[in-house]
Amino acid sequence: MKKIACLMAILLVAVLGACGNDGANDQNHEIPELLEVEINLPEENLQVGAEINLEAYVSQGGEAVEDANEVKFEVLKQGDPESEMLEGEHQGEGIYTAKKKFDAEGVYAVTAHVTARDMHNMPKKELIVGNPSDSAGSEDQEVDSHEGTNDDHSHDNSESNGHGHGHDDEGDVVVDLQSGFDMVVKEETELSVLIKEKGNPLTGAKISFEIWKEGQEQHEFIDAAEDGNGIYHATKTFDTTGTHLINVHIYKDDLHEHQLFSVSVN
Repeated sequence: MKKIACLMAILLVAVLGACGNDGANDQNHEIPELLEVEINLPEENLQVGAEINLEAYVSQGGEAVEDANEVKFEVLKQGDPESEMLEGEHQGEGIYTAKKKFDAEGVYAVTAHVTARDMHNMPKKELIVGNPSDSAGSEDQEVDSHEGTNDDHSHDNSESNGHGHGHDDEGDVVVDLQSGFDMVVKEETELSVLIKEKGNPLTGAKISFEIWKEGQEQHEFIDAAEDGNGIYHATKTFDTTGTHLINVHIYKDDLHEHQLFSVSVN
Protein backbone atom coordinates (compact mmCIF):
# COMPACT_ATOMS: atom_id res chain seq x y z
CA MET A 1 0.00 0.00 0.00
CA LYS A 2 2.85 2.38 0.82
CA LYS A 3 4.36 1.77 -2.62
CA ILE A 4 1.04 2.50 -4.31
CA ALA A 5 0.57 5.67 -2.27
CA CYS A 6 4.08 6.85 -3.19
CA LEU A 7 3.45 6.11 -6.85
CA MET A 8 0.18 8.08 -6.78
CA ALA A 9 1.93 11.01 -5.13
CA ILE A 10 4.65 11.02 -7.80
CA LEU A 11 2.07 10.96 -10.59
CA LEU A 12 0.13 13.81 -8.96
CA VAL A 13 3.27 15.97 -8.71
CA ALA A 14 4.10 15.25 -12.36
CA VAL A 15 0.61 16.23 -13.53
CA LEU A 16 0.64 19.45 -11.50
CA GLY A 17 4.10 20.29 -12.84
CA ALA A 18 2.94 19.78 -16.43
CA CYS A 19 -0.07 22.02 -15.86
CA GLY A 20 2.19 24.66 -14.36
CA ASN A 21 4.48 24.52 -17.37
CA ASP A 22 1.51 24.85 -19.73
CA GLY A 23 0.37 27.95 -17.87
CA ALA A 24 3.85 29.43 -18.04
CA ASN A 25 4.01 28.69 -21.76
CA ASP A 26 0.65 30.42 -22.29
CA GLN A 27 1.87 33.46 -20.38
CA ASN A 28 5.10 33.57 -22.35
CA HIS A 29 3.36 33.14 -25.70
CA GLU A 30 4.67 35.85 -28.00
CA ILE A 31 2.70 37.63 -30.70
CA PRO A 32 4.24 36.72 -34.08
CA GLU A 33 6.04 39.42 -36.02
CA LEU A 34 3.98 41.12 -38.71
CA LEU A 35 4.35 40.12 -42.34
CA GLU A 36 5.81 43.15 -44.09
CA VAL A 37 5.50 43.73 -47.85
CA GLU A 38 7.19 46.59 -49.71
CA ILE A 39 6.31 47.26 -53.35
CA ASN A 40 9.11 48.68 -55.48
CA LEU A 41 8.06 50.51 -58.66
CA PRO A 42 9.65 53.22 -60.82
CA GLU A 43 9.18 56.63 -59.21
CA GLU A 44 8.98 58.54 -62.49
CA ASN A 45 6.15 58.32 -64.99
CA LEU A 46 6.53 55.49 -67.48
CA GLN A 47 6.30 55.86 -71.22
CA VAL A 48 3.50 54.02 -73.02
CA GLY A 49 4.76 50.60 -74.12
CA ALA A 50 7.28 50.28 -71.28
CA GLU A 51 7.80 46.82 -69.77
CA ILE A 52 8.95 46.70 -66.15
CA ASN A 53 9.38 44.30 -63.25
CA LEU A 54 6.73 44.63 -60.55
CA GLU A 55 8.69 43.87 -57.40
CA ALA A 56 7.69 43.06 -53.82
CA TYR A 57 10.09 42.59 -50.91
CA VAL A 58 8.58 40.27 -48.28
CA SER A 59 9.97 40.17 -44.74
CA GLN A 60 9.08 39.22 -41.19
CA GLY A 61 10.89 40.53 -38.14
CA GLY A 62 13.50 42.18 -40.35
CA GLU A 63 14.37 38.93 -42.16
CA ALA A 64 13.57 38.06 -45.77
CA VAL A 65 10.73 35.59 -46.32
CA GLU A 66 11.82 32.91 -48.76
CA ASP A 67 8.83 30.57 -48.35
CA ALA A 68 5.79 32.67 -49.26
CA ASN A 69 2.80 30.51 -50.17
CA GLU A 70 1.58 32.92 -52.81
CA VAL A 71 2.60 36.27 -54.28
CA LYS A 72 0.41 37.87 -56.94
CA PHE A 73 0.37 41.34 -58.45
CA GLU A 74 -3.01 42.87 -59.28
CA VAL A 75 -2.89 45.72 -61.82
CA LEU A 76 -5.95 47.94 -62.21
CA LYS A 77 -6.11 50.90 -64.59
CA GLN A 78 -8.18 53.72 -63.14
CA GLY A 79 -11.60 53.70 -64.81
CA ASP A 80 -11.40 50.09 -66.01
CA PRO A 81 -13.96 47.58 -64.66
CA GLU A 82 -11.54 44.65 -64.47
CA SER A 83 -8.01 44.14 -63.18
CA GLU A 84 -5.19 41.87 -64.32
CA MET A 85 -3.60 39.35 -61.95
CA LEU A 86 0.05 38.34 -62.46
CA GLU A 87 1.87 35.51 -60.69
CA GLY A 88 4.98 36.59 -58.80
CA GLU A 89 8.19 34.58 -59.15
CA HIS A 90 10.66 34.17 -56.28
CA GLN A 91 14.01 35.76 -57.10
CA GLY A 92 15.67 35.11 -53.74
CA GLU A 93 16.43 37.29 -50.70
CA GLY A 94 12.72 37.91 -50.13
CA ILE A 95 12.12 39.46 -53.57
CA TYR A 96 9.23 38.37 -55.81
CA THR A 97 8.67 39.84 -59.29
CA ALA A 98 6.38 39.74 -62.31
CA LYS A 99 6.82 41.38 -65.71
CA LYS A 100 4.17 43.79 -66.98
CA LYS A 101 3.95 45.83 -70.19
CA PHE A 102 1.86 49.00 -70.07
CA ASP A 103 0.29 49.65 -73.46
CA ALA A 104 -2.01 52.51 -72.48
CA GLU A 105 -1.46 55.71 -70.56
CA GLY A 106 -3.33 56.17 -67.32
CA VAL A 107 -3.15 55.90 -63.55
CA TYR A 108 -2.63 52.33 -62.36
CA ALA A 109 -3.03 50.78 -58.91
CA VAL A 110 -0.63 47.90 -58.27
CA THR A 111 -1.61 45.63 -55.37
CA ALA A 112 0.68 42.87 -54.10
CA HIS A 113 -1.34 39.97 -52.65
CA VAL A 114 1.02 38.05 -50.37
CA THR A 115 0.19 34.99 -48.28
CA ALA A 116 2.94 33.55 -46.07
CA ARG A 117 3.23 31.89 -42.67
CA ASP A 118 -0.53 32.00 -42.00
CA MET A 119 -0.61 35.76 -42.63
CA HIS A 120 -1.77 37.94 -45.49
CA ASN A 121 -0.83 41.42 -46.59
CA MET A 122 -1.94 43.36 -49.65
CA PRO A 123 -0.25 46.77 -49.96
CA LYS A 124 -1.04 49.06 -52.88
CA LYS A 125 1.01 51.58 -54.80
CA GLU A 126 0.24 53.95 -57.65
CA LEU A 127 1.95 54.02 -61.02
CA ILE A 128 1.44 56.65 -63.75
CA VAL A 129 1.96 55.84 -67.43
CA GLY A 130 2.22 58.64 -69.96
CA ASN A 131 0.45 61.91 -69.18
CA PRO A 132 -3.17 61.11 -68.33
CA SER A 133 -5.33 64.21 -67.98
CA ASP A 134 -6.58 63.23 -64.52
CA SER A 135 -3.18 62.50 -63.00
CA ALA A 136 -2.52 66.05 -61.76
CA GLY A 137 -2.21 66.20 -58.02
CA SER A 138 -2.60 62.46 -57.66
CA GLU A 139 1.00 61.65 -56.72
CA ASP A 140 1.20 59.12 -53.88
CA GLN A 141 -2.59 58.83 -53.89
CA GLU A 142 -3.74 55.38 -52.80
CA VAL A 143 -6.40 53.53 -54.75
CA ASP A 144 -8.55 50.72 -53.37
CA SER A 145 -7.78 47.35 -54.88
CA HIS A 146 -10.37 45.84 -57.24
CA GLU A 147 -11.53 42.43 -56.03
CA GLY A 148 -14.02 41.58 -58.77
CA THR A 149 -16.95 42.85 -56.70
CA ASN A 150 -19.11 45.93 -56.56
CA ASP A 151 -17.51 47.15 -53.35
CA ASP A 152 -18.10 50.91 -53.42
CA HIS A 153 -15.83 52.18 -50.63
CA SER A 154 -14.53 55.63 -51.47
CA HIS A 155 -10.92 56.12 -52.51
CA ASP A 156 -8.82 57.67 -49.78
CA ASN A 157 -5.99 60.13 -50.25
CA SER A 158 -4.14 59.31 -47.04
CA GLU A 159 -0.83 57.47 -46.99
CA SER A 160 -0.58 54.32 -44.91
CA ASN A 161 2.42 52.46 -46.36
CA GLY A 162 0.04 50.27 -48.31
CA HIS A 163 -1.07 48.27 -45.27
CA GLY A 164 -4.47 49.90 -44.91
CA HIS A 165 -6.30 53.06 -45.79
CA GLY A 166 -8.41 55.60 -43.93
CA HIS A 167 -8.89 59.23 -43.02
CA ASP A 168 -6.01 59.68 -40.58
CA ASP A 169 -3.21 61.42 -42.46
CA GLU A 170 -0.82 60.85 -39.55
CA GLY A 171 -1.77 57.21 -39.10
CA ASP A 172 0.28 54.19 -39.99
CA VAL A 173 -2.04 51.27 -39.34
CA VAL A 174 -1.04 47.69 -40.15
CA VAL A 175 -3.72 44.99 -40.25
CA ASP A 176 -2.85 41.28 -40.42
CA LEU A 177 -5.46 38.57 -40.71
CA GLN A 178 -4.21 35.84 -38.37
CA SER A 179 -6.77 33.22 -39.42
CA GLY A 180 -6.03 30.57 -42.01
CA PHE A 181 -7.03 31.27 -45.60
CA ASP A 182 -8.66 27.91 -46.35
CA MET A 183 -12.02 28.01 -44.61
CA VAL A 184 -14.40 25.03 -44.46
CA VAL A 185 -18.06 25.47 -45.31
CA LYS A 186 -20.65 24.82 -42.55
CA GLU A 187 -17.95 24.87 -39.87
CA GLU A 188 -17.54 27.63 -37.28
CA THR A 189 -14.40 29.59 -38.09
CA GLU A 190 -12.55 32.01 -35.86
CA LEU A 191 -11.53 35.23 -37.58
CA SER A 192 -8.63 36.97 -35.85
CA VAL A 193 -6.73 40.13 -36.72
CA LEU A 194 -3.63 41.74 -35.27
CA ILE A 195 -3.71 45.53 -35.59
CA LYS A 196 -0.81 47.91 -34.96
CA GLU A 197 -0.63 51.67 -35.22
CA LYS A 198 2.82 53.21 -35.68
CA GLY A 199 4.37 49.92 -34.59
CA ASN A 200 2.36 49.57 -31.37
CA PRO A 201 -0.66 47.31 -30.72
CA LEU A 202 -3.91 49.23 -31.27
CA THR A 203 -6.14 48.75 -28.22
CA GLY A 204 -9.58 50.03 -27.27
CA ALA A 205 -10.79 50.16 -30.87
CA LYS A 206 -14.14 49.09 -32.30
CA ILE A 207 -13.52 46.42 -34.93
CA SER A 208 -16.07 44.91 -37.28
CA PHE A 209 -15.78 42.33 -40.05
CA GLU A 210 -17.71 43.06 -43.25
CA ILE A 211 -18.10 39.75 -45.07
CA TRP A 212 -19.60 38.89 -48.45
CA LYS A 213 -19.22 36.31 -51.19
CA GLU A 214 -17.45 37.47 -54.32
CA GLY A 215 -19.96 38.67 -56.89
CA GLN A 216 -22.86 39.02 -54.46
CA GLU A 217 -24.36 42.23 -53.09
CA GLN A 218 -25.42 41.02 -49.63
CA HIS A 219 -22.89 42.02 -46.95
CA GLU A 220 -22.81 40.80 -43.35
CA PHE A 221 -21.27 42.82 -40.49
CA ILE A 222 -19.90 41.07 -37.39
CA ASP A 223 -18.50 42.96 -34.39
CA ALA A 224 -15.18 41.67 -33.05
CA ALA A 225 -14.18 41.17 -29.42
CA GLU A 226 -10.84 42.47 -28.12
CA ASP A 227 -8.34 39.93 -26.78
CA GLY A 228 -5.62 42.44 -25.87
CA ASN A 229 -2.25 43.31 -27.41
CA GLY A 230 -3.94 44.53 -30.58
CA ILE A 231 -5.72 41.23 -31.30
CA TYR A 232 -9.46 41.13 -32.09
CA HIS A 233 -11.58 38.10 -32.97
CA ALA A 234 -15.05 36.99 -34.06
CA THR A 235 -16.63 33.75 -35.26
CA LYS A 236 -18.27 33.10 -38.61
CA THR A 237 -19.89 30.07 -40.24
CA PHE A 238 -19.72 30.23 -44.03
CA ASP A 239 -22.82 28.79 -45.73
CA THR A 240 -21.40 28.50 -49.23
CA THR A 241 -18.10 27.59 -50.85
CA GLY A 242 -16.09 29.93 -53.06
CA THR A 243 -14.11 33.14 -52.67
CA HIS A 244 -15.28 35.43 -49.89
CA LEU A 245 -14.11 38.95 -49.08
CA ILE A 246 -13.49 40.22 -45.56
CA ASN A 247 -13.22 43.96 -45.03
CA VAL A 248 -11.86 44.79 -41.56
CA HIS A 249 -13.23 48.12 -40.31
CA ILE A 250 -11.30 49.94 -37.56
CA TYR A 251 -12.80 52.75 -35.50
CA LYS A 252 -11.14 54.66 -32.68
CA ASP A 253 -11.74 58.35 -31.94
CA ASP A 254 -11.15 60.10 -35.30
CA LEU A 255 -9.52 57.01 -36.83
CA HIS A 256 -11.47 55.04 -39.41
CA GLU A 257 -9.51 52.62 -41.53
CA HIS A 258 -10.32 49.43 -43.37
CA GLN A 259 -8.35 46.59 -44.93
CA LEU A 260 -9.69 44.09 -47.46
CA PHE A 261 -8.76 40.39 -47.50
CA SER A 262 -9.74 37.53 -49.77
CA VAL A 263 -10.30 34.00 -48.40
CA SER A 264 -11.27 30.67 -49.94
CA VAL A 265 -14.10 28.58 -48.49
CA ASN A 266 -14.01 24.90 -49.43
